[in-house]
Amino acid sequence: MAIETRETFAALALRGKLSYSEAKFRGVVQDLFPPSHILLPQINQIYELDLAYGEYRHLSDDELIRRGAYFKSVNETLTHHFRICTNTPDQVNASARQDRKNFFAANVFAVGYATHGLFPYRGKFHPQMIKAVMNVMGLKPGDTVLDPMAGCGTTSIEASIMGINSIAYELSPFASLMTRAKVGVLNIDCGNFPALLKYADDIYRRFVPHEKQIAVQPSLFQSGEATDSLPDLTLAFPKLSEPMRELLLLCYLDAVGYASRRQGKTPHDLFPDLLSRYLAAIRAFNETREELGLTLGQAQVITGDARRLEIPDESVDGVLFSPPYSFAIDYVENDRPQLQFLGADVQALKQSMVGLAGSGKTKQQLIESRVSRYFQDMETIMRHCQRVLRPGRYCVIVIGSNTNQTGGVSLEEGLVEIGSQIGMPLEFQIMRQIEGIRNTMRDEFLLFFRKPEGRDTSNNKGT
Repeated sequence: MAIETRETFAALALRGKLSYSEAKFRGVVQDLFPPSHILLPQINQIYELDLAYGEYRHLSDDELIRRGAYFKSVNETLTHHFRICTNTPDQVNASARQDRKNFFAANVFAVGYATHGLFPYRGKFHPQMIKAVMNVMGLKPGDTVLDPMAGCGTTSIEASIMGINSIAYELSPFASLMTRAKVGVLNIDCGNFPALLKYADDIYRRFVPHEKQIAVQPSLFQSGEATDSLPDLTLAFPKLSEPMRELLLLCYLDAVGYASRRQGKTPHDLFPDLLSRYLAAIRAFNETREELGLTLGQAQVITGDARRLEIPDESVDGVLFSPPYSFAIDYVENDRPQLQFLGADVQALKQSMVGLAGSGKTKQQLIESRVSRYFQDMETIMRHCQRVLRPGRYCVIVIGSNTNQTGGVSLEEGLVEIGSQIGMPLEFQIMRQIEGIRNTMRDEFLLFFRKPEGRDTSNNKGT
């Protein structure tokens, strides 16, 4: 009997999805791009066409093949982005909710490839979009991009894949861990993955301080008794590299969070399947990386405050980040189990997070206080960004706001005003509609600020 194989999301996305009209009708795509340049399927918003056209105008054909985000092929040569995505295993299991399956099926070229699909994180921006933005910014292999509010590391992952160096600042120790783990395994030896899967149960127990550890293969792990504190990853996994140790910790924390949303499931139940999917995604990318001969950019991840960037003046070639949507998402509460496991002072972190700090006796007073503090913090951060940016280069901020949550204040308009005041004016913007019936925020803006050439910036240092 023949074994039935299930098509991947990427394969399903490609079947019959290209428009064809012979000579009777010319659409926008046919007018913008020659027949030699084939766009990826699932491009359905104007901002995606804007970015694709920006890539087409700014990159040579060879650069489009190597670094383009929105093209399937150029002159019949498949792009690196297409090949990475189509070699990425599905990032959902068979028992996942249908809406989760539908999301990944509809965004296979946008969000779930490489290590982006590890530990789903609320409020992250689309990696495919970030890749295109870096191309439009004019960043090249060997350049350095700064993400002062890194979140789960999207900018650093994409920069690394494109051969661009990155500096990532992140205040949350958990988000900083995510970034280090996801970037660190982009270039790693996958030879011991079968053994890791075999001993998934033993790995899990090393992260549970109140459970007695089980002796395991000394060639991989060190046996011993559990303690009452966070396990020392070096002692627990002496034969593994630091990126792999942090990846295992991230997988454990993913299981903890996932179990809180699944009735009748414990982290112990979920960990083996999560680890299997983590390792499958990492192996797939590393195989494709070797096939394509990719030279990865170097990423420096710093657990620190964007309001206190310790980076030399005019030392980076681009700045790209998205401030936290704290008016819509309380990131600290969302990550409370993981932060507590890591020993973070949750309350102190909440008072330090941009968009969360503020006080007031009434709801209106609290909103006004938080909005006022938000703009003060963002001015400090943008002054630092202007200071460290080389002249003539771009600082791109991805921002959206729900005016119902900010008392009628438009966050994007406030950032544009700040940019003008500090000598980093807005050059252009792209609007992106946010889809989904659960989203209260409908529009997101890609704000392209540019530092003028040869301008004296000595009076614009952050405080």
